[in-house]
Amino acid sequence: MSCVTPYQPETKSLPNRSLIVDGYITDQLGPHQVTLTYTADYTNTAVNFIVSGATVYVTDDQGNRQSFSDLGRGVYRTPATFKGQPGRTYKLTVILPDGRRYESQPETIRPVPAIDNIYATYTQKSVGNTATFDKGFDVYLDTTDPATTGDYYRWVWTHYEFLDFCEVRSRFVGSTAVENSYSCCQKCWDIIRCTGANCNNAISDEAINGKAISGQFIMRAPFSSLTSYYLEIEQLSISRDAYIYYKSIENLTQNNGGIFDAAPSSLRGNMVSVSDPGETVFGYFSASGAQKVPYRVDRTKGEGTPNLIIQPPLPPSPPPPPCAECVESDYRTRIQPRWWDL
Repeated sequence: MSCVTPYQPETKSLPNRSLIVDGYITDQLGPHQVTLTYTADYTNTAVNFIVSGATVYVTDDQGNRQSFSDLGRGVYRTPATFKGQPGRTYKLTVILPDGRRYESQPETIRPVPAIDNIYATYTQKSVGNTATFDKGFDVYLDTTDPATTGDYYRWVWTHYEFLDFCEVRSRFVGSTAVENSYSCCQKCWDIIRCTGANCNNAISDEAINGKAISGQFIMRAPFSSLTSYYLEIEQLSISRDAYIYYKSIENLTQNNGGIFDAAPSSLRGNMVSVSDPGETVFGYFSASGAQKVPYRVDRTKGEGTPNLIIQPPLPPSPPPPPCAECVESDYRTRIQPRWWDL
């Protein structure tokens, strides 16, 4: 036990309420998505605030326009029938409710090679000096870079988890709090998307032009059940500017604090303010050629017992509680994943 003198370091914050744009379109059927948020000061727990009521649309080099619908919570989506055209150049426009206007730099959709193979390898690692193990399946893919130079790639993934329960509610029985799980009124899936460092695996063909890309790491699926783990994996062809942007994020997020690490910095991206050219805007909008494929991780090939996942409490019987609605959002959907029955 000792006295501690608090130390308040000098902090440098991002400009408050600067716009952040994150999203992309591809030459595959949608829906395609853009998220809009505002930055917050570091002293406000570094939380971003959503942008509601914006007008969002994309235009191509032939004057065609496609609008995005506002789904709430800062999420904007195209219709499921919309897809970009290879060789066309696209620009995103965002108009905020107060009239401020933003545009992206033009991005051209380039073709992407096919995914040759996807596979998963089971591994387990001890957690610290404990008897606990991190058990999971590392997912990889193989592809082949074409003979052309100047090709850049990025990989993203989405996991869908079928839900038995859509809500957990608390109630009191006398003075005792009781939790009840409410079954979903409709078929329902939770959506888990790669975010942050999990999606910043961009590479260039500079050192491997025309050769195989083997063992490209995609993600790690937890060994938390013996049921299969459903993934949809996208291989994207991106522009050189997009590659530099995502590679910079990767380098910054993987720093370990060594003296040779890159210094932290603010990454701008390809969005600019038309209303005020001096305004700071963050994020990136890209247009990519894509191949999306399903993959199921066979978790019966794990070793030992799956790591325990705490399930919601079962409802009391009788009487059973009413069902809970599956509310459509960025994280949950009633729409069955495209290849779910495979």
